[in-house]
Amino acid sequence: MVLIHYKKTELNQFLFETPANTPVDQLLKDLVEINNMRIILDRLACSMEDLATHGPLKPEETRGLSEKELIDAAIETMPADRKQWAVTPQPQQGQRLNPDKTSYRTGLILSEDLTNMVIQNCTNVKNAISKNLVDQKKCLTVAVVRQQLDLLRGCMMICYPAYHGLPLWEPAREILEGHYEGQLVASDAYDYLDEKQTQLWWAGKELLRGKLLQDYSGKNDKTKIIVRLQKVGAGAPVREPAVDAETQKKMMAFYYKKQQEQKDLEQDNEDVYLNSQWANPKGLKSQLIGSQNISWKPK
Repeated sequence: MVLIHYKKTELNQFLFETPANTPVDQLLKDLVEINNMRIILDRLACSMEDLATHGPLKPEETRGLSEKELIDAAIETMPADRKQWAVTPQPQQGQRLNPDKTSYRTGLILSEDLTNMVIQNCTNVKNAISKNLVDQKKCLTVAVVRQQLDLLRGCMMICYPAYHGLPLWEPAREILEGHYEGQLVASDAYDYLDEKQTQLWWAGKELLRGKLLQDYSGKNDKTKIIVRLQKVGAGAPVREPAVDAETQKKMMAFYYKKQQEQKDLEQDNEDVYLNSQWANPKGLKSQLIGSQNISWKPK
């Protein structure tokens, strides 16, 4: 199996294994899906954690408002179907109140057991798609990321069956209903990719569709390659620097220190060193006859 290391940035990278005779089209499809699913899962896990700790998201008109006068004024201009989410309702059986300091969420949350279950599963999903898997030499597959999505979907159905008790603008609900992908594609802040508008690059070469992976990497299944995904028309990706940022900082500090030492030596043109003990021409004779450290001054 060829080991493929996809690396967009230090925070967005993962390992993937595939046979050398895999078509480039299939490889590109799998890499794009894993990349996109990692982004969706991360956003979904964060949204579900916020939902579990501070309740549903308020309407946009009242988010961040804490004063009653401002909230009442905003409610008056809202449609009737949104007004019920503008204020925090009274807790029912199995519900609790945990006020949101930012006033972005209602603060109405579920029981402690359900809250802990959601947070624990979200943590497990984040670990399952973490960039740290690269250091652990663990590979991701399409089946694994789909399984993580099903896990979070199951948690949501346990806590909010058929999304009952959640507004339409709740981010976790939007992601699970598939209404969030358009925003991810339109935003440059994410590495969300469109398979039809994506190219696969390795070693400064584009892996063309219609060919096999072995046409570029060879027939050896024990090969490891580092690939990049680029949008069509973006050209070849920028080569990765030879050293990482932390190593570069240490090298710069070392050379700066050497430069300062050399500068100090150039400025010191006096014969101060002649007063040093190692520069005494009669030092060896003094050691042999034992006449060192003799003081003729009275004590």
